[in-house]
Amino acid sequence: MFKYFETTADLGVEAVGKSLEEAFKEGARGLYNIMVDVDKIEKKDKIEFEVSGEDLESLLYEFLNELLYYTDVRNMVFGDFDIEIKKDAKGKYRLKCVAYGEEIDKKKHNIKEEVKAVTYHKIEVKKDNNEWKVKYIVDL
Repeated sequence: MFKYFETTADLGVEAVGKSLEEAFKEGARGLYNIMVDVDKIEKKDKIEFEVSGEDLESLLYEFLNELLYYTDVRNMVFGDFDIEIKKDAKGKYRLKCVAYGEEIDKKKHNIKEEVKAVTYHKIEVKKDNNEWKVKYIVDL
């Protein structure tokens, strides 16, 4: 599940999941739903990548901006994600992702907003009771 919150010139996203991976997945779905109707994205193609971060906030930042990179370079949108997050021996977080989606189709996907980047401003990743929450702001 994801929802949005207002900021001065940008848009904020909050997402929750039962696991850290599920919260990241919902955060990514929230990102793409800003740009297109995320429920209309089919799993026609996939990309695989890895990112790392010193903490969970930097990991979320790197993950979402990597997805935006593939959107810009390959003209793709993604609606589903297989995510694995691990902490290595040095305490650094690593995320492996398989993102499923397709090339942007203006007629099919109902183009909404252009997201320039995910900002580091007010980014949060935390466990609250039995669920994980992620929160971030995008530059439109």
